[in-house]
Amino acid sequence: MPHPARAPAEMFIFGPAAPRPRSRRPDAGAPSCYTGASDRGTRLLQVAEDRRGADHFETAWRLAAAGWIGCALLQLLLYLRPSPYGGPFLLQWKTFIIRPLVYELLAVWLLAGPFLLLWLLLRDRPLRSPWWRAGDWLLVALLSANLLITAFDHELYRFLGLRLGPNFLAVYADPSTLADGLFLNILVRDRGGPLLSPLICVAAPLLYLLWAIRLVRRRLPRRRRPLGFGAAILVLPLATGAIGYSLAHAKFRLSRLEPALFAAIRDFSWRYQDDRLPGDPQALARAWQSEWFAGSEDRGWRFVDPEHPFLRVPERPSVPAAADKWNVIIIQLEAVRGVDTGHLRPDRAPSATPYLDWLAARPETASWSRGLSFGPPSINGRFATQCSITPSSRRFITSQTRATFYCLPDALRRQGYRAEMFSAGDIDMDNSTVWVQRMYDQLWRYPALGQRDREIFREAAARIRRLGRDGPFLATLISASNHHPFRSLEPRLDLNRGDRADQRILNTTRYTDDVVRELIEGLRREPWFGRTLFVINSDHGYNLGEHGGQVGAYSLYHESTWIPFLIVGNHPRLPKGRHDRLASLLDVAPTIADLIGLREANPWQGHSLLSAAAQRRLLFAFRDTAAAEIPGWSAVSDPQDGRPRLYAGSDWLERRDLAARQGGLARTLLEEADRRRRFNDYIIRHGKVWPAARR
Repeated sequence: MPHPARAPAEMFIFGPAAPRPRSRRPDAGAPSCYTGASDRGTRLLQVAEDRRGADHFETAWRLAAAGWIGCALLQLLLYLRPSPYGGPFLLQWKTFIIRPLVYELLAVWLLAGPFLLLWLLLRDRPLRSPWWRAGDWLLVALLSANLLITAFDHELYRFLGLRLGPNFLAVYADPSTLADGLFLNILVRDRGGPLLSPLICVAAPLLYLLWAIRLVRRRLPRRRRPLGFGAAILVLPLATGAIGYSLAHAKFRLSRLEPALFAAIRDFSWRYQDDRLPGDPQALARAWQSEWFAGSEDRGWRFVDPEHPFLRVPERPSVPAAADKWNVIIIQLEAVRGVDTGHLRPDRAPSATPYLDWLAARPETASWSRGLSFGPPSINGRFATQCSITPSSRRFITSQTRATFYCLPDALRRQGYRAEMFSAGDIDMDNSTVWVQRMYDQLWRYPALGQRDREIFREAAARIRRLGRDGPFLATLISASNHHPFRSLEPRLDLNRGDRADQRILNTTRYTDDVVRELIEGLRREPWFGRTLFVINSDHGYNLGEHGGQVGAYSLYHESTWIPFLIVGNHPRLPKGRHDRLASLLDVAPTIADLIGLREANPWQGHSLLSAAAQRRLLFAFRDTAAAEIPGWSAVSDPQDGRPRLYAGSDWLERRDLAARQGGLARTLLEEADRRRRFNDYIIRHGKVWPAARR
């Protein structure tokens, strides 16, 4: 007897179909899809499958579309809810919300793609075996799991600022952590809704699962769609997501917005790179400490804690007297490059930084012509400045869940300072907000002003005037306007009308310089101005392709690391004038502490510039490139081909590579920089920077 052409309804088969007689009801012209009954009225549910690949394709693309809609709703729910601790979770999320939606589309279609392709290839083939339905159920399981992981990942991001993956599990997948009630207490106090987070994590995949079960079990209307429709359903979402993902040049922002599955894979790929030391830990610690002493003329320190090799203790501790508590204003500028700073590049005219040039020449100013950052992203410069810590080379430092730092605001607040930060940039995206709120008494952000430095610095100046009346205080201002793509904000200040990035950055640098001028000159009439130290630097330089490669790509050539570095004030111990010795952002915290007379235990890696040795060195690495600065030489590994480059100290713009003549020196320096990098990564990763008990 031929197989029935179509069944009016379909049900699950629990096991293989058994041969059975067929019966017809008087009012039905088609065979029934089940027969037989036991004496207890129990029916054996079996299905006479009559599906083609096209029918499964209809089910699969609907499952995928609903899975993506679920992820999109979770993204919106993440940004619309307040943070767990009050206030908006992200400030400028409306400007980039389309990006995570596109990335989620790519992730969902990568999961569904193999199923869609299979059904498309079998679109005209009858698939009578009930086992073909297993593909539908497997897709349901994958997409439900993806929603569960996505929801959980979002809540981790809200509370802890890290993504779901090995980095999280290494710290929190511990019965003792779960048993102490920490998570329950946090969830109950969530400003975004008490206990709403676990409800979302359960409800999102459960609602999808219930809907998907109904979809898979019911018969969809049979449609004769053209092959092109199926190909478009398969290819267009993949192409859209892949193109959007490939165009995401801001890799740090991408690491915060990308789908949970991508983040877990990224985290896993980095998992073992900082879990192992590159040698004997005691020997590495001794080498690091010896290097620190070689860079300082101040011998009055001791390293006393084998578990925390950066921790040093003064032989003669001291705290500042009331008369020594100078106010401190740190101005960290966005991407102002040393190569674009007039007093550092007198060969270029006109100068993009006339006010900084004027300050550098003032008798109350100390300036360093070879100030270095650690290159992009901005978070590297912020933490190096605030906490005197070399950035982790693979993981961003705010994802270091075990780490405890002791930063300049912590130290000054213990001495009675009021510490406040004013940020023009979006520090949410690199998860700095939670860390800054721990360091400072108050964090000020101005989303309504749209990252326009002048308006934001004016607001900050008004608040700083009030701080000055009560003093002493620490105020840190973070600018943002000098950022790629370097769009001019005040054309009256523009230096040129060119459209290349290296031309546009001069206009935005000129604007930033004028904002600094207005801030400092506007405060000059305050009665406390004469007892205030202004620290002016940049978070990093910027690669504009001077050594090849893509504009904005990671690089440790000097165009990415060289920055202006000034300290301005009438402090009697400030070493006034121009200094051609090496300085780095690591030196800010120890220098300020030294100037105000604070000598206490700290894990700061930098040196006070009042006592830094002329022959000191700086070796570091980030991502897949390393750099070394020693007296007379600069070495860097090219991020594109990995080859070592070597430049004479007099060739600060790194134009003439001498590695062919001195290849052994370049390799030796960069290998040492890599060992230092791995040691630093390990110490940060395992929470061995600063003992938590000392906080």
